[in-house]
Amino acid sequence: MIEKLIPIGIICGLAFLFSSCATPSMPTGGPRDEEGPEITETEPETGTTNFSDREIILHFSEFIERSSLPQALTVEPDIGIQYNIDWGRKSVKIVFNKDIPDSTTLILTVGTELSDLHSNEMGASQKIAVSTGPEIDEGKLYGRIIGANSGEGIEGERVLLYREPFEYQDKADYIASTDTSGVFQFEYLAEGTYQAIWVDDRNRNKIWEEEQERAQPFNQEFIELEQAEEDTLGVLFVAAEDTTRPVLQGVGLFSSQRLRMRFSKGIELTDSTTISITDTLENHIGKAYPLYNLPDKPYVLFAQSEDKLQEEQTYGIDLGGIVDMQANPLADAKLQFTGSSQEDTTQQRIITRNNISGYFPKDTIKVVYANPISSDDIIDSLKVVEGTELYEECPNASIYRNILQIFPENSWKEGVSYELRIWDPIIEDHRKIDPTIWHDSEMGSLVVTAEDTTAENIQLQLINEEAGIFRDTVFTGSVEFKNLPPLSYKVKAFRDLNNDGEWNFGKIKAYEKPEPYFIQKEVPIKQDMAADLTIVFP
Repeated sequence: MIEKLIPIGIICGLAFLFSSCATPSMPTGGPRDEEGPEITETEPETGTTNFSDREIILHFSEFIERSSLPQALTVEPDIGIQYNIDWGRKSVKIVFNKDIPDSTTLILTVGTELSDLHSNEMGASQKIAVSTGPEIDEGKLYGRIIGANSGEGIEGERVLLYREPFEYQDKADYIASTDTSGVFQFEYLAEGTYQAIWVDDRNRNKIWEEEQERAQPFNQEFIELEQAEEDTLGVLFVAAEDTTRPVLQGVGLFSSQRLRMRFSKGIELTDSTTISITDTLENHIGKAYPLYNLPDKPYVLFAQSEDKLQEEQTYGIDLGGIVDMQANPLADAKLQFTGSSQEDTTQQRIITRNNISGYFPKDTIKVVYANPISSDDIIDSLKVVEGTELYEECPNASIYRNILQIFPENSWKEGVSYELRIWDPIIEDHRKIDPTIWHDSEMGSLVVTAEDTTAENIQLQLINEEAGIFRDTVFTGSVEFKNLPPLSYKVKAFRDLNNDGEWNFGKIKAYEKPEPYFIQKEVPIKQDMAADLTIVFP
């Protein structure tokens, strides 16, 4: 048998043809790619002047997820010219439908939304600037966005920049996004008069839609830029107000009495929390009470029905006194669920305890268990070490539903250390708690002074959320907080210029600048020491 040989040139030609037509894909094998793409080259180079073409080519370090480019690509200023995208293998050509106006510095920004085929995003945005005139505009504006409640820079916030003359219903000329520290920067700006505003630009259209998007002005309405000048917009504190009400999304049964509820966001229980079980006509037929919501999943709440919920019967639920972390009340929701005959197999165990950071001398220590406590084993096995003395029985303890409550006799003794040995059924052993008790001799103080001692009507709040400590006051010059537990506190202050008791973050139209604001997120207080803090308003 005679084999026919195909010339090697034809094989190479076919290989080349098929490889040229194939859809770009990542080679298989080897370690997983975790590096984001980069722009390795541009045609023309950034900084090119007297640019007269209609196309700009970007070359990438790897294959790109093509659907990620439209969201990542921004062309500034908004010159009103449409463009098309023409892909190569590891490159893309941006083709404009008309000539770019004379003496215009055009900026292409590729943001961090751009990703490769493994969904790795670019590590930092990259800009390409060209000019149709003899010079590149080199003006710069920068600033920082900080959360008014967190005191930290916020990533991904959007700042719109308009050049006079303009109308707010038009697209902004430029847009910038903040980095991980909240810093933003505008580059390649021509000389002129500008106004910047922060906008919750949810639909990313570079337009402030006043009826549905929140916005705030900076501390100056307009800023003048000279040729190639750099200037700052300063710090803007954003009151990222969350007015969205939590929604009950689902109800499930782990047994005939144990309910699991899932909400759209983290929730908090209040003193007025109620859980009512209804029939399908919304008539009240029984009650349930909350057990706990998970420390690491605050959007999940477990509850216990006082009565068994019968299998194949349909029920409704009516909740009251539940809020989210911003105190927004629960939205109305009509959910129904089916009863169960399943026996509860949840293992009894310790979930958490109150005030982990410490207790005042008359505070009750509360240990939360997974299930209602139905036997005396947990109280009977409770042991208390007071100083060097071990008490095998603790008369100052009680059970309330799924909570073990341990009371001081009159107050926790000063100068005495305590160890609580709490029974945890899941490990069939004691867990030890060494509670910190805050006595008067262990307290500290904080003196707060305004740098501008003539500044009047400064509203100040001192907060430790975990310990539930909240103090507020109004002062001029300086003020002292005494009897503070040795913890770290958040301090917020503002000058109440219009005497309405609220921080006003300004107005864009009929311009009003934000009231001066200050936040320091960690102010440590030490035992038996006075700390000092100076408030400096930007």
